Amino acid sequence: MRGFRTSQLPRLVLRTLVLATALSGCAVVDPHNIIGRIYVAPPLADTPVPTIGGDSWKQEALNYVWRTINEKYYDPKLNGVDWMAVRAKYEPLLLATKTDDDYWEQLDKMTGELKDSHTRVQSPKQVAQQRDNEAHSLGFTFQELDGGLMVTGVNADSDAYWAGVRAGMVIKTINDEPALPLYRRLISEARDSSTAWARSRGALRKISGGEIDTKVDMTFIRADGEDNREADNAHEITATLKRRAFKTPPDFIQRVLPSGFGYIRFSNFIGSLEGKILRAVDEMKTTPGMIIDLRNNGGGSLSMSEQLITKFLSDKTKGTKILTRTGKAPSLFFIETTRLEPELNGSKANAYIQPLVILTNQNSASASEVFSATLQDLGRATIIGGRSCGCLLGYMGYADVPGGGQLAYSEMGFITPKGKRVEGEGVTPDVELVLAKADIMLNRDRALEAAVTFLQIKTAAKKLAISSTDGAK
Repeated sequence: MRGFRTSQLPRLVLRTLVLATALSGCAVVDPHNIIGRIYVAPPLADTPVPTIGGDSWKQEALNYVWRTINEKYYDPKLNGVDWMAVRAKYEPLLLATKTDDDYWEQLDKMTGELKDSHTRVQSPKQVAQQRDNEAHSLGFTFQELDGGLMVTGVNADSDAYWAGVRAGMVIKTINDEPALPLYRRLISEARDSSTAWARSRGALRKISGGEIDTKVDMTFIRADGEDNREADNAHEITATLKRRAFKTPPDFIQRVLPSGFGYIRFSNFIGSLEGKILRAVDEMKTTPGMIIDLRNNGGGSLSMSEQLITKFLSDKTKGTKILTRTGKAPSLFFIETTRLEPELNGSKANAYIQPLVILTNQNSASASEVFSATLQDLGRATIIGGRSCGCLLGYMGYADVPGGGQLAYSEMGFITPKGKRVEGEGVTPDVELVLAKADIMLNRDRALEAAVTFLQIKTAAKKLAISSTDGAK
């Protein structure tokens, strides 16, 4: 999941501020260390992995992560967690780890005690992957469905695809171990998170992720063989799959559907997509209805989410409220970087005022939840699909951790215009559609179908109302 970052400043401005901060006393003008976490130096040729100077960095990293969360986490009660007891539990485990990978995993599990998907530690290897927009994995996704571990998507560049694996197949074994019991065990061992669904993704990463070129032996049951498993295993595929590096650039799609409705889908609320998305809304302003597809959208920038919200509002209105530890807005050079009770300026005559549908699923997180929850609360959009992730807190950038890792820690909580907390709960759709095994096997998008049908009914009713009014004159 992409993090929910609330500040985006141009690099030139940041450089100027870095110099000014150095001259004036950072704690006074930048109490949240925004510059230190947002300003990113040019990447090193290799990710720094601690191999020299013994293990002293381990204690320093633990101290830094524990202290930072203790002093700066948005909730001074730390979600009711006894943070001293957490340290007592994890310190001996961390200092006894045999490998760097084990250390970073345990340090991340320590932050998971807060049950917060945004507060997390990334290892130096994960930092490098994020920097390079890469994912190191087997190249397919899966989830538990109808008592099996079902493949939900396959990257065409993966070994799995070329071995014949397709969405709708069920994973039978992983390295000769029954797949579903292994998956459930890994969930129980995974770091805790905002919701059970967010935690389950840790098990997916444990199975799929890893070092490039490492191998996994897997057996899959073809969709046509689940109820007719013959002794000769004719309906099974067994393959040795390599983990590979897959690029994960931001994704954006805009089109007018055959139904005539506008459709926009994008992977993240990220600056490089902002202009495209805002223009897309304007370019499809004449469509009689619009669908914003936020399924699998991991979030990103709060300010971008708010900008997009205003495209669908004519008048000024209250947005989602922000909670901080001090009750004050984050500031930089004595200027608030965001408002605790934002007012969203409507787009007036330029607003898109036709019916709007937002598609969500369990991977819709963070800024996508601000967008969908706010417009739902304001009665401006209808949500169709699955309940969202329930992963809605905010941070202002990664902090460097001794040893080469990075820390994100939640500095903001959020309350929707109607006073709801999305964190830990998710956005409840107006029309809820549970992912079905048959839909995956048929490659059927029932949520999109439902959105089109909903808009057709809405627009037909609107035309009828206008016709009735004209006839009465």
